[in-house]
Amino acid sequence: MPSDIRILDLADLAGGQWGLFTMAQARDLDLSAQQVARLANSGAVERLRHGVYRISGAPSAPDEQLRAAWLMIDPHKTAGERLEAAHPAIVSRRSAARLHDLGDLDADVMEFATPRRRQSRLSDVRYHVRAYAPDQWTLVGGLPVTTVLVTIADLAADQLDGGHLAGIVRDALTTNRADADEVSAVLRPYAHRYGAALGDGSGLLDRFLTEAGIPKSTRALGQHLATQGALDLTPVYQKGILDAFAVASSPSLDHIRDAFAVANSPTVHQVRNALQAIDLPAVDQSQAAMRRATDRQ
Repeated sequence: MPSDIRILDLADLAGGQWGLFTMAQARDLDLSAQQVARLANSGAVERLRHGVYRISGAPSAPDEQLRAAWLMIDPHKTAGERLEAAHPAIVSRRSAARLHDLGDLDADVMEFATPRRRQSRLSDVRYHVRAYAPDQWTLVGGLPVTTVLVTIADLAADQLDGGHLAGIVRDALTTNRADADEVSAVLRPYAHRYGAALGDGSGLLDRFLTEAGIPKSTRALGQHLATQGALDLTPVYQKGILDAFAVASSPSLDHIRDAFAVANSPTVHQVRNALQAIDLPAVDQSQAAMRRATDRQ
């Protein structure tokens, strides 16, 4: 068995990588493949996929296969070293949408963007050649992933079917991770590919949201809540209202949504404020005086 010091070094390294390590990293710590195999047989480590292991006791996660595949892109470097690089490998396309919890895409193939062309021998890993600027990616659970807007743009460029793209756009807007103007802008170059007029990103967005089950009245209310704050609600409560309205789509509830939107419009609020400003006792006195004058006649 390897020395306790080397096992502790391996555990320390894995601690900065979700409890994972690669065989290449183990070898860099002077652990042989046979020694790692013995650790696996003893239950000290667990094999996740070819070349990647998890320290026993480290928590598993739904996206750990994605993490393991990302580590294998450059198996000698630690996660921290990769993130300090000018152009690290980035989770992209369908995998990015899944990591952001957008839409309901199948992501059986894990997709990454790298600055140089790479070939994968694995059927569940696909590479794209792309170097993203620092403001085009973010960290989700410690993994570098394209931002929500870049993810939408990449999937539109790949001509993802409209139904799935509509679901992704819906989730991005209803969870306040993008606004309508931003999404319209990234959809604009691809609008004609989805049957909208050339360059009509706003029209395509409107159609996507309708297809995704969000009526115009709900979208108007959402915009009003976001920009006017008419109900003075926290973002959590605003999202709750939008989600509830998005689920309901019957014709009768359309009227309720319309009435709700109107009842909380700036115009109605101005009327309410004006009514509250009226001195009702003074009005009553004026009306009484008018009645007395009429009686004397």
